[in-house]
Amino acid sequence: MNEDTSIKRDSTVRKTICFFCPPGCGIDIEVKDNKPVSVVGMMESIIGPICIKGEVIPEWYEHELKNRLLNPLKKVKGGWKKVDWHDAFNLMIDKLGQIKEKYGARALASYIGQVESFRDFGYAARRFFIGFGSDSYYSVDSTCYFAKVIAGETTYGGYAPPTLVGTKLITTWAANPTGSVPFAADNMFLMKQQGTKLVVVDPRRTFLAKAADMHLQLRPGTDCALALGIINVMIEEQLYDKEFVEKYTTGIAELAQHVKAYTPEKVQEITWVSADLIRAYARLYATSKPAVIFQGNCLDCVENGFQACRALCFMIALSGNLDVRGGSTLMPFYIFSKIALETVPEEERPPKGAGAKTWPLFYERVGQPPMEGMIRAILDERPYPIKALIVQAGNPVLTWVDANRQKRAYEKLDFMVVHDLFMTETAELADLVLPACTTFEQQEIYQYVGRPMFALMNKVIEPPEGCLEDWKLWWELAYRMGFGEKYLPWKDVTEMQNQLLRDCKLSIPVTVDDLKANPAGFFHKKREWKKYEKEGFNTPSGKCEFYSQKLKEFGLDPLPTFYETSESPVSAPRLFERFPLILTTGTRSLHFMHSLHRNTPSLRARDSEPLVEINTQTAQKLGIKSGDMVTIETQRGMVLMKAAATADIHPMVVSLPHAWGGLANGNLLTGGNYDPAWGGMPARALLCRVRKADPVQSPEVRVEG
Repeated sequence: MNEDTSIKRDSTVRKTICFFCPPGCGIDIEVKDNKPVSVVGMMESIIGPICIKGEVIPEWYEHELKNRLLNPLKKVKGGWKKVDWHDAFNLMIDKLGQIKEKYGARALASYIGQVESFRDFGYAARRFFIGFGSDSYYSVDSTCYFAKVIAGETTYGGYAPPTLVGTKLITTWAANPTGSVPFAADNMFLMKQQGTKLVVVDPRRTFLAKAADMHLQLRPGTDCALALGIINVMIEEQLYDKEFVEKYTTGIAELAQHVKAYTPEKVQEITWVSADLIRAYARLYATSKPAVIFQGNCLDCVENGFQACRALCFMIALSGNLDVRGGSTLMPFYIFSKIALETVPEEERPPKGAGAKTWPLFYERVGQPPMEGMIRAILDERPYPIKALIVQAGNPVLTWVDANRQKRAYEKLDFMVVHDLFMTETAELADLVLPACTTFEQQEIYQYVGRPMFALMNKVIEPPEGCLEDWKLWWELAYRMGFGEKYLPWKDVTEMQNQLLRDCKLSIPVTVDDLKANPAGFFHKKREWKKYEKEGFNTPSGKCEFYSQKLKEFGLDPLPTFYETSESPVSAPRLFERFPLILTTGTRSLHFMHSLHRNTPSLRARDSEPLVEINTQTAQKLGIKSGDMVTIETQRGMVLMKAAATADIHPMVVSLPHAWGGLANGNLLTGGNYDPAWGGMPARALLCRVRKADPVQSPEVRVEG
């Protein structure tokens, strides 16, 4: 099958999207001899400017990709054996066929990684699974981001991301955009200089917090209580938008009664944020119009995060900052794998996958079960056994919780395949490893967050001969297994993408040709404010719902309610005696994208090794100083890294960086109880202890790539 490469051989500058940060900045790549030689921001793109990760794409190709996979590898006794693609596909067909015959189709599962819901290959993967007969389709969507999406949909019928332009007050909550969304952070600093107020809610005194007008340094895992305390002040002092609440909401009486228990004084006891500061912020937020809350993904990683996200949605609605310029904008959001499921007749859809019954809200909203359902089905073989797994574009051993438990699960599988650029820690556990293409070596659709816009990630570099595009793995496998013509009936990637765009049922129809003609992105919906005045809200009542009967029917709290995490000084005092510090993991770095870039010399020079942040006074009490090797332990495991003593973190809190490997893998420490609403992973607000390491110990830091 010939691919549409869309590359003019006489052209040197090619336009595409950088996917080394979630925003997806438009870039111009100068290509010579099929290699990137320079990268600049695309002048016509409204997303940018690019950060250092985009600038070093040529260096990334030159150095880190020297270690990329170039051939399929089959695990054999004592190591790995190169095989060709023909033999690799035959092995997959034989193994998957045997497993299907013995255990049923649902015994095959997926894990689709970065970022399944923003890119189109999840559409192809899900259609493969439907054709195979399995709903054991899992992805990174249950790792982060979707707690706030589902909370918004439950409250006001859609996701409402922040819009900075025109705002008078920016609150960053559970977010550190200087490390994760740098161009947004740059805008925040600029707006602060021009008079916009800035508030940061974070247990760490981040670079942004140092510039803020207020810093609410809360105890990890208590965000819901803090938000409810703020709502208490807004209602008690009549600071909410009465016109909006009266016309467009339901449940205000129940909410008002509910938050009486969350007085600032009571919330101070829970969160460690002073009552005076809670009142001051509540008054500032409620009276600064428009105001925006820039929420990160941290709340997705605590077991009570969904209810905290709902409480933040309530703050947005109560203040009248919903669907307004400079506030939060209701925005269409398309989950491509869910669309693949919904376009298949119900009678052809497989029975719901493991975890769907435990977390029905997540399945209803996202169209797939959360990943914890997969792990339980592998280890416990309930409600059915999962015996085979295909992992694509992901490295869950580093980026998902409880790495040791994951490894036990993957080692129990009869067959495991990984499709990736590198021999990752996850790939090492597989039976078959397949070489993938970079995002610059394949044509993909990218969906923007915060803008009703799609863009084309153009193929600007030809991949090595042995590497296969993400979508094509599923296409090839489906045709070889006999159901491709029915479920993946496309002759090339463009035809697949045009079908996906049609299936999205966009307000403004879009084709791949439209995206090619508009490399900076194509708006598929006209931006409008206060759409609810004409359309209402996409909720059962047609209004913004403070009290959710739907959640009650799912057995969940109809109003956001704060519960202590199962590992906290309050809920587990005996455990707290052994582990007297609170652990938060997942701290992002400007220089890395998950486990990528750590072998790119200029970036590694700026961030050379993993460091655990610990408060200076706490470190002194423990006999630790910056640069000392320390162990960090939870009841699940131990990691080893150097200490970075700092006054910029709460004395009771310890913070670990994201996605280092080996003995620096923070997910050796994480795990526990999953969010009952959506199955979110427990990676923060855990209990730990820190000790000075034995002098003979040295860090075995695994670097992917």
